[in-house]
Formats: sequence, C-alpha cells, structure tokens
Amino acid sequence: MLKFVWAVLAGFALGTPAVPFGLSISLAPPIALIAVLLGAAGCLLSAVFAAGWLRTRWLAWRSKRRPVTAGSPPDNRRNRLDGPTGRRARRVVNRYGVIGFGIIGPALFGTWGSAMLGTALGLPRWRLIGWLMAGVTLWCTVMLFASEALIDAFGLR
Repeated sequence: MLKFVWAVLAGFALGTPAVPFGLSISLAPPIALIAVLLGAAGCLLSAVFAAGWLRTRWLAWRSKRRPVTAGSPPDNRRNRLDGPTGRRARRVVNRYGVIGFGIIGPALFGTWGSAMLGTALGLPRWRLIGWLMAGVTLWCTVMLFASEALIDAFGLR
C-alpha cells in the first residue's frame, strides 16, 4: 500500500515520467499506471482550478488598477505568454484546439505546464481537464509499454 501511495505522489509531482518510478518500486504495471493516473488527475485538478482562480484575481486586480480609457497610452509591458513556451502553446491551440492541446500538451509541456498554460490561455476548464487526462493517459500508457520493453530487453527482472 505504501508503494502505491508513493507512486500516486510521484504521479502528482512528475506526471507521465512517474511510470518508470512506479515500476522501479516493484508495482505491477497496471497498478503503477493506475497510481500515476490518479496522481496526475490530482495534479491537473489542482493546477487548473488554482491557476483559474489566480487568473480571475489577476484580471480583476489589473482592471481596477489600470482602467481603460479612450486616448490612454498603450501598455508597452511584455505579456508573459509572449515567451517561447507561450508562443508554442498558442500555436498548438490555434492549430489543433483544446483536443489537440490536451493530447499533445503533456508531452510538450508536462502535466503541470500544460494545465497552467491551458488555463492561462483561457481554455474552458472541464474540457481542458478531460482532454489533458486523455493525453496523460495516452502518454503514460506509451511510457509503460516503453519501460516494460526496456526492462525485458535488458533482463532487469
């Protein structure tokens, strides 16, 4: 039971890369996959809702602090999503939508990163969570099969 809890915590902290950790602590492959998926679900829920709450607070604070009036000078401050990661995330969302971002995001940005970026881009919460879970499930399964193949190839059991 303690090994299962460790795998859930690793799934929460790391996301998809926690699958080999689950296998390394001698969990059966399906149990390791379930534990990592439970941890990743907790990660996605907490990240999306915390980031959504912070985003609404930030937008409310920003609108109070700097009201928009006609003829006001433009704001020359740099948007944080204008960096390379933000531009890549916008390209994925513009090209593939929420579904594509949910499937590709965990592989490109990690579990935490894709949840935070999707929320920062303003994607709908429940659709984002559902498709990110589908993507995490896909990549965890791929990682499980790859890890099992390497373990068998090198005879580590």
